[in-house]
Formats: sequence, C-alpha cells, structure tokens
Amino acid sequence: MAHLNVSAHGSSVLTAEAMQAADHFAIEEYGLPSFTLMETAGRGSAEVIRTDYGPLDDAAVIVLCGKGNNGGDGLVVARRLCAFGARAHVVLTSEPDALSEDSAHNLSLLRPLRDEVGEEQLTIDVLDTLGALTETAHRLQPRLYVDALLGTGLTSELREPVRSLVDWVNDRPAPVVAIDVPTGLHSDTGAVLGAATDAAQTVTMAAPKVGLYVGEGPEYAGTVTPVDIGIPAFVLDRAAEKPGCARRTTDAAVRAWWPPRASDAYKYSVGTAMVVGGSSRFTGAPTMAAQAASRSGAGYVTCAGPASVQDTLAGHLPDIPTLPLPEADAGLSPDAAQRIVDERADALLVGPGLGRTDDMARFVERLIETTDQPLVLDADGLNALADMEADWTEHAGPRWILTPHAGEFQRLAGDVDLTDRVRVVQEHAREWNVVLLLKGQPSIVAGPDGTTYLGSTGTPALATAGTGDVLAGQCVGLLAQGLDPVPAAAAALHLGGAAAQRYAETRDPRTMTAPDLVDELPWALRERLGDPQRTD
Repeated sequence: MAHLNVSAHGSSVLTAEAMQAADHFAIEEYGLPSFTLMETAGRGSAEVIRTDYGPLDDAAVIVLCGKGNNGGDGLVVARRLCAFGARAHVVLTSEPDALSEDSAHNLSLLRPLRDEVGEEQLTIDVLDTLGALTETAHRLQPRLYVDALLGTGLTSELREPVRSLVDWVNDRPAPVVAIDVPTGLHSDTGAVLGAATDAAQTVTMAAPKVGLYVGEGPEYAGTVTPVDIGIPAFVLDRAAEKPGCARRTTDAAVRAWWPPRASDAYKYSVGTAMVVGGSSRFTGAPTMAAQAASRSGAGYVTCAGPASVQDTLAGHLPDIPTLPLPEADAGLSPDAAQRIVDERADALLVGPGLGRTDDMARFVERLIETTDQPLVLDADGLNALADMEADWTEHAGPRWILTPHAGEFQRLAGDVDLTDRVRVVQEHAREWNVVLLLKGQPSIVAGPDGTTYLGSTGTPALATAGTGDVLAGQCVGLLAQGLDPVPAAAAALHLGGAAAQRYAETRDPRTMTAPDLVDELPWALRERLGDPQRTD
C-alpha cells in the first residue's frame, strides 16, 4: 500500500473544493482516468482494512454504498476484500441505474465475481428496510462495516434513507471504517450535519480533509489514514495554498526550519529574546515563558517586569537575567516602552501575567508604536490590544505573532462564528497583517499571505494553566534565532505538543503542569529533530 507523500512543508490538508481541483488536474492534465483513481482508492482502502482488521479469511464485512463516487470506492473495496478471503455484503442505497458512471462500471465488475464465488462470499442488495438489514447483520455477525455512503460534497443535513442508515450503523457493535469522510461530517468544517457515522477509522484519499481534524471531526473520524491514489505530491502541496486549506506540522518540516548553530556560536549570535510580563498576582507566567524561550535555543533571554516584582522574578530565574521596568499607578509606565526598545533584543514577548488595566493598555500602545522588533503578543498583551481605543492594526506587521485562545480572539475580532475555524483564522491574519496562532484542538497558525498550519501533536494534558505561556515563550525563542514568524509559531506548536505527548506516555496526563512541559522540551527536540551535530 502506498501512503501519502509528505513534503518538507508539512502534509497537505484540503477542502472539498481543493481536492476536486486536484482530482481534475490529475484527470485532465496528468492523464489519470477517473476510473483508475477510483480503483486505486478502493484498493488502498481495502489494504488498510486488511492490515488493521485482518486476517480476513471468512470474516464478514458489510459495505454500505451510496450512488456517487464514494459508493464506487466502496464497490472496489468489496471486490478486494473478497480477494482477501472476506465475505462481503454490499448494500446499495439506490437502484443500480442511479449510480455514477464509474460506480456503475465497478458494479458491473462485481456481479460476475458474485456469480463466480457464490452468494456465500459476496452478496449485492439494494436497501429495503432497516429491519431486513438488521436481520442480515444478525445472521452475518460482521467483523466490521464500511461506510462508503457519501463523500466530500455534503453541505446540508442528511436526508433519508441515509440519515436512518447512519443512525443504524452507529448502533452496531462492530467498528466502522469510513471511506474518505464519515458520512454526515462536513469535510471543510468538521460540523455534524444532522448525524454522522461514528467511525473507528477513516481512510481518506490522497490528502486528509480539513474537517477530519477540526470541529467535531476528530470525534467521528477515529484514526485518519491517508492513502496515495496517484495524484502527484506537488499538486497536493499546491492545493494546500488555497483558502480554507492547510498543512499539518511534521517533524520533517520542523527539522527543515530549525536554525543551524555554527561551530563558533556564542550566546548573542544565536538569538536574544526578552519576555515582558508579570505583576503582583502573576509572576509564574513570565517565568515559564522565559524558561521556554531558553529551552527553545535562544542564547540570551531576559525577563523584564515591574520593578516591584523583580526580586520575585529573579528568585524564580537564577539562570535568566531580569530587568526592572518603571511602573505607573496600576501597571507599567508608558516610559517602560523605551527602556525595552533600548535593550535591542532580537525578539520580544509581551503579555504573560501583566494584568489588565488602563495603564497596561497605554504601555502596550506605546510599545507597539515604538518598536520595530519581531513581537509575540499573548494573554494580557492581547487584552491590551482589545482595550485600546486606537486602531492597533495600524502598527501591526507580518513579524508579529498573536497567540489567542478562542475567548481572546473574539475580544479582538468581535462576535465571530468559529465554525469554519481555518478560514476565519486566515481571514483575520490577512486583515490584521499578522501571524495568528489560534489555540484550540487543533491549534491553527496562519500568516498574512495565507500560509496555514494545523498542529498535529498534542494531548489533553495541555489543558492546564501556564501551557499557553510556555507556547508563547517557545515562539519568541525561535523568533530570536531568526526563524520567520510562521515557521516559528508552527514549530513551537508542534514541539510543545510533542513534549506534552512525551510526558503523557509515562505519566498520568492529568498530572502535567506547565513546568513539566518546559522540562520535556529538550527531550522532545532531540527525539523529533535528531542529533544537531549530524550533517547527513
């Protein structure tokens, strides 16, 4: 079985429209017949099923097929499963004369096979009643079900008889393998359209669909397994640049982005970063961010905060210098902005633990008017933007990284519908002219030019206070080393998630704290990126 090709940019994740365009290119420009693509898709799906659910000798499989090309894929699957020794029972949701052209061709190939192997091994029925299908399932005791009912084109709620068939298969004890997309799941947004197949696994063609990873998609798609159906990798990579599409972060992509360190490197040559944060209530946030920046490879990290908490910050950071900043009545003085700029760090992080006051908003406003350094804004730095009367976007630029969670994002953007998360992030990154990292499951990074990444690592262990500060610290540490903002944000996201996964492999994920995450970063970097001294 040929698995999906993954470029050094990350693996492509496509909308239905982009996938259709890639299919069209393969057919019209590359000369691959549509029937060949269907055959390859069905064979690849059957091979995944044999690998993950085999051996299949004498195992019963019920294959539910719609009238479109997704159903045609299912007919190929049924034919191949018979070749692997399975007993396949095909259920068509429409009369044969309603099938698409390629699907009808595959049905014509299946019928003589049925005549050859006999109805004990292969049956083909048109759906009559669910009661009759229940009796068939009871008699066959299937190993699994294959959902080949509907593909990527669904945009409205399921209609009968498919709606009831989805509910029916979800009530069966055997697992379901969905072909391309679970029926009822919006392939772009991950929204459930009335009902959706609850799949144990989704075998998806050429490139995963965005909806498998966002919204409710992860709950219904199960394990996502892409298969190569012959569409050239460069076509899929190019398709990932279309609106609504993305790439998933990969170890290979992060390894390609990671800055080399020269043999004569010294602390200032490998990046200076400054974390600006802290208040009387919150000294842990800037502490963790500064440690994460250092653990991400920045050579010299400074933690700057209100003078009144400098001693506390210094006590937490024996190996990181601190910088006291002048204060106003309730927050940093606007004069602190010039003090920060004069330090000339290669990159700044502003926000962790600063507090939300009018004085703090005025300080952040002065800073963004004054600095031209690469800038990460997180937590109260984002709240300060939202509280400003002036238009902060006039000072924004593509060297800014904003790292909001959904609530912070909506304070900045207004009451925005986040159903189509990828497009919303892309639109606001372009409108604000910044790199936007929207935290969530998955987190999404988008640049003002539309370049977009979905995080492919992570675990519910990250649901603990302070992990956002660690992520922001990673971002500024990578910016300081010279990474462009989009790769810096995507690499931070990928490696932070990998560090959390590493913790959860040996300990209860519910026990992880943000300092644990910082401690795991060096190990995750080594395991994911390899030996930095190797040149091969």
